[in-house]
Amino acid sequence: MSKQIPIPAAAAAAGMTTLVFEDDFDSMDTIDIDATHEPGYKWYPDAYGCRLTRDYITQQDSYIHMGGPQPKAYGLVTYNNPVDTGFTVTCGCYMEARIRAGMPTGEYGGIPAFWTFPLASMKGEAWTEGGELDVVELFITKNKDGEDQKYFAGTLHHHYRSTDADGKLVCEYTSNTVNSCGFRDQFPFVDDDWHTYAVLWEKGRIAWYLDGVLTHAAEYTADALPEYYYRDDPTPLPRVHEVYPHVTKPERIGAHTIFDTDEGVVFLTSRETYPMDVDWVRIWRK
Repeated sequence: MSKQIPIPAAAAAAGMTTLVFEDDFDSMDTIDIDATHEPGYKWYPDAYGCRLTRDYITQQDSYIHMGGPQPKAYGLVTYNNPVDTGFTVTCGCYMEARIRAGMPTGEYGGIPAFWTFPLASMKGEAWTEGGELDVVELFITKNKDGEDQKYFAGTLHHHYRSTDADGKLVCEYTSNTVNSCGFRDQFPFVDDDWHTYAVLWEKGRIAWYLDGVLTHAAEYTADALPEYYYRDDPTPLPRVHEVYPHVTKPERIGAHTIFDTDEGVVFLTSRETYPMDVDWVRIWRK
């Protein structure tokens, strides 16, 4: 690699000094924008039946812009699902992306996002269990004074399908974000500047960083869930498992240990009313 890329302090401290994935988006050459499904690209526009188009992704000034008419919001992925090749991540890495996202137009809610989702789930092979790691998801909502407020979340989700004794599907999709490290408005902002979002993903612990500053961390074991925070309140909420009447296994305490064995696909996601620019993505390992 011709250019020298500095190792983030948190990655270096954890011994993760080998750059295993990097894209600075100096061109569109790393994106299979025409969905050829040929190997060798870093990003593919197909995920769960949604194919992004050239109208949705443009390259300019050494970054990509993601935004435009699009019926679904899955975005670019690092895995070429139709031919079963591509890049995946596992526990024991440091992931970061430099992103710029202003205020959305005409719609509240979430996305843009930089996140991972299990490869097996993406391929439709193992929807029984799956861990979603949101390095960052940006939101827009109203604050207590009724003003528009942008904030971000770094979150763990545990998804699963549940069946009864006869194999009949009981619960198609459930997320236990109540038990994850949720939304902390510790660094509120409304600016349109570039920010670097990152996670240090180690066994039993995931830590989130904004511009190199630790914002929060989630620790979990086989018998203990991560603490859950909500918005700008720094006090952890009780570690209680949410109960859905249609879920057959509400006893999944410590389920976040699934992150220790997950093989994940990396996503860059935006939506029509909330576009984002991405300067680069970098992933480090030991």
